[in-house]
Order: sequence, then structure tokens, then C-alpha cells
Amino acid sequence: MKILINGVNLDYQIEQEKTIGDILGSVEAECEKSSMTITGLKADGSIIPAEKLDAFFSWPLDSVVTLELTTTSGQDIRTMLRKLGMSFTSSIPQLQEVPILLQTGKDLKVMEIINACSSDLKNLYQILPLLSITGLPSCGPDVNGILLADYPAELSPILKELMGALESKDTILVGDLSEYELAPRIQHLGSVLQTV
Repeated sequence: MKILINGVNLDYQIEQEKTIGDILGSVEAECEKSSMTITGLKADGSIIPAEKLDAFFSWPLDSVVTLELTTTSGQDIRTMLRKLGMSFTSSIPQLQEVPILLQTGKDLKVMEIINACSSDLKNLYQILPLLSITGLPSCGPDVNGILLADYPAELSPILKELMGALESKDTILVGDLSEYELAPRIQHLGSVLQTV
């Protein structure tokens, strides 16, 4: 079996491994020693999606000719976190402007602002499990008294209430939640992420 990591051939000697999962476990353990993790996987040119990984791990070694792995380093994760921090910080004036936009009938603009913020939060939630390879504490830095890994729990009730207010077209509640609840929390989050 040929194994490539980030396009470079890996000199790997198969010893007692019997399945693809055995090999990937061994490679992942070595990656972690170098503050890296496997973030992408192809078998014979086909991407293996996350929902099929468990089955793929049990495949026998002779079922794959070429295994291509993509890795991400702790420094890459820190860079992603800093970029998200800048994006969060730049969204603050827009979140604070939501009440005025709603009063002037610019509902579509409000949806764009909230969707952009939601997209950034989704990206953050996907990165959080990778904190362990960044060299940061495993739960991440402190955001206004709350560990970064726990911060989604701080935001979830607000986002849920905001979505409910949007659905019921309660513009006053949407404006208040955006300006007074979400914006300050996003600002704290953005400031902390820019310093990692």
C-alpha cells in the first residue's frame, strides 16, 4: 500500500496491522507527536466522508492501493482561530445595526448578517475539537470567564431565541438580542481568538 501525507510519500512498514484503521491509528499517533492531526482522507482517489469512516476503518489492507492523507498543524488551527476572531470582530457593528435595519425594512440585510455570523460560529464549532494540537490548554483560552470549549453553550440559548424571534417576525426581540446579547459575546470571543 502506498501512503501519502500532504502529497509526500510516507515510508511506512506494515508490521502487525490488519485493517485500514490500524494503519490510520498508528499514523495519527505519530501526527499528534508533531502537533498535527489527519483532517482529510482519500482511498484510491475517492474522498472518504466522515459518515463512512467507521466502516472504512475495518477494511482489510489489500482493499486499498493508495491512501492519501491531509494533515493540519496546530499552527494552522491557531491561524484559523485568529481569522475567525477578526471576522467576529468585524461583524460587531453590523450586529449592533440590526435594530435600525429592521426599522427601515431591510430584513434581507439582517438575514445576511445573522447568516454570516452563524457560518463563522459553525466554523468555530468544527475547529474546537482540534484545540488539543494547538499547544493551547485543551479547553482553550478563557472568554470572559468561560473556557473557549464551553463557549458554544453560552451562545446556543441566545441563537435559539434569535431564530425563534426571526420565525415569529418579532423585530424588537431580534434587534435586542442582536445588539445587546449576541454582539457583546461575539466581541469578547473575537478579541480572545485574535490573540491565540
